[in-house]
Amino acid sequence: MAVRASVLGGRSLGLGLLLLLVAVAVAAALEVKRPRGVSLQNRHFYEENIPFTCLDGSKTIPFHEVNDDYCDCRDGSDEPGTSACPNGSYHCSNAGHRSEYIPSSHVNDGICDCCDTTDEYNSGATCLNTCKEQGRKERETLQKMAEMAKEGFKLKQQLIEDAKKSREDKQLKLAELQKEKANWEIQVESLRTLKEAAEKPEQEAKEVHKNAWDEVQAAHNLEKNKAKAAETFKELDDNEDGFITMNEIQTHAELDSDGDGVVSEQEAETLLGGASHVDVASFQEVVWAGIQDKYKSEAVTETPIVPVVPVEGGADSSREVDHEDHRKDEDEDDYGEGQDDGVGDDDSEDDGEEEEEEEEEDGAGEDYYKNRQSYVPEKEGTEEEKMPAYDEETQVLIDVAEKARNEFSEAEKSLKEVESSIGSIEKELLVDFGPDGEYAYMFDQCYEMTTNEYVYKLCPFNKVAQKPKQGGSETNLGVWSSWAGPENNKFSMMKYDHGTGCWQGPNRSTMVKLSCGRETMVLSTSEPSRCEYLMEFSTPAFCQEGVHDDGSDHDEL
Repeated sequence: MAVRASVLGGRSLGLGLLLLLVAVAVAAALEVKRPRGVSLQNRHFYEENIPFTCLDGSKTIPFHEVNDDYCDCRDGSDEPGTSACPNGSYHCSNAGHRSEYIPSSHVNDGICDCCDTTDEYNSGATCLNTCKEQGRKERETLQKMAEMAKEGFKLKQQLIEDAKKSREDKQLKLAELQKEKANWEIQVESLRTLKEAAEKPEQEAKEVHKNAWDEVQAAHNLEKNKAKAAETFKELDDNEDGFITMNEIQTHAELDSDGDGVVSEQEAETLLGGASHVDVASFQEVVWAGIQDKYKSEAVTETPIVPVVPVEGGADSSREVDHEDHRKDEDEDDYGEGQDDGVGDDDSEDDGEEEEEEEEEDGAGEDYYKNRQSYVPEKEGTEEEKMPAYDEETQVLIDVAEKARNEFSEAEKSLKEVESSIGSIEKELLVDFGPDGEYAYMFDQCYEMTTNEYVYKLCPFNKVAQKPKQGGSETNLGVWSSWAGPENNKFSMMKYDHGTGCWQGPNRSTMVKLSCGRETMVLSTSEPSRCEYLMEFSTPAFCQEGVHDDGSDHDEL
């Protein structure tokens, strides 16, 4: 029994060994013989027992001089598996992972560059073959990227559908707005005509009203001027004989005409119109117009002496007390008169005006206060100076015109709003949103990314900007210019230029590199050159269907 088992075990072991030998033979058969460091793609250049011609065609050498550790070809192609040529390339097969080329100077330098360790075949370096592990990790990464691309492409299809519908809606909206614009233009012109028709009689009625008021004001001013002239005549007529003489004119030095500070007899005679004296009528007609701008009233130039009562606080305080006492006396007098007469407020005001006229001939103290008050400038726009309200007929015309103006303004405002909406839609429809409009969803959107120092903001088809994280003004890194990808992949790069100028440098500009992603977001920013920025941006709109090019050479897998 034991012998039988031993025989069976021997047969099993022999069978296993046979299978192993077969596997090795098959592997040997599949392995294409070629010089070390040569790729499968280039093996036909290296035929054994046939003279080798340098790949640049510069020289032909015996085949046994290939990889003899001596550089014969200028392009280094005769030493793909040694470090003899400084410009040669060594091909790592990297079975189980992606193949790659390394500089032949790295061969046998004691550092493992190829994951299959073949570059250190004669250096004595201890290397581990990590190709299978690296290949597994890369395949997992590529699988995830493929899944993300698939999901992104699915989102892209939805974006295309949305963009198509949105564009159709905008075109319909644009057509509606164009019709609405035409209607508003007709309405605006109609209301403009009504407005102008309503404003004409309004303006005429206002002009009539103003002219009438101007005549009233002119008559009033004339009367005031005559009154002022009469008052001045009275002040100049020192002896109250009803005439003003040259001597009386000469007492007012401000009327001097030659600037010597004295009014001579000749100057006085000239001011009096060549006469030695004038009466009131002549003064008003001839003299007053020539002196009214220079004349200073005696009430201003001659300040009466007011008794000062010593009061603690100085002279100003004394004057204030005197004024207060004076006002108090006037108030008490008015109050007493009101009590005795038993009349209302209106009668009191009339009595007050009569009392003021009587008090003009009273003591110097009261004249002082009255003179001061009379020369305080009147406030502009008092009731006496305001133009009276329009009559009912004129007001009706004004109301009609105002209504017409409001209706015209509202219609004109609506027309401008419609024109603005049309401009916005037309501008958007002119933007190139990609072959199928897949990038349209980013219009009027902004995406931000925060770094340690700045907050970067990308507003596709508008601008790129940065702002200090701790606050401050925004810097423009460029405004939308165009798509700037290579000819075969135009929509892979966005160009933004004419941003804020750098100090003693060019205007800032930004290139935005697009990549496929489920989410729309700014991935990174950098400044490769001064004032020239690079931004990486992911979007599902960039995802492609079933495209997975990892750029690897699969000959060795």
